Amino acid sequence: MQKLFLLFATLFALTGCVHKMDIEQGNIITPEMVSSLHTGMTKEEVKEIMGTPMLLNTFDDDRVSYVYTFKPGHGTQTEKMVTLIFRGNRLKEINSSLYSR
Repeated sequence: MQKLFLLFATLFALTGCVHKMDIEQGNIITPEMVSSLHTGMTKEEVKEIMGTPMLLNTFDDDRVSYVYTFKPGHGTQTEKMVTLIFRGNRLKEINSSLYSR
C-alpha cells in the first residue's frame, strides 16, 4: 500500500514538470527591418532587407505579406505582420501590425 501511494505521489509531482516547447513560425521581423523600408524601393531591395516572404498573394502579385508568430510554452502567442503593396516594381504602401492573443 505504501509503495502504491509513493508511486502515485511521484507521478503526481512529475506531472507539474511538463515542458512545453516554444514555437516560432514565419519570417523574423525586427523594428529595424521595418524602419529601413521606404516607398519607392524595388521588390529586390525589399527582399534584401526582409528576406523571402512566407505569404504570396496568388491573386495579386503586387501584395506581399511577411508573417511571424511566436508561441511560448507557457504564455500568450505574439504575431507580427508586415504587408507590402507594390505598384509596378516599386513599393507603394507599408502596413505593419503587432498583437498578442
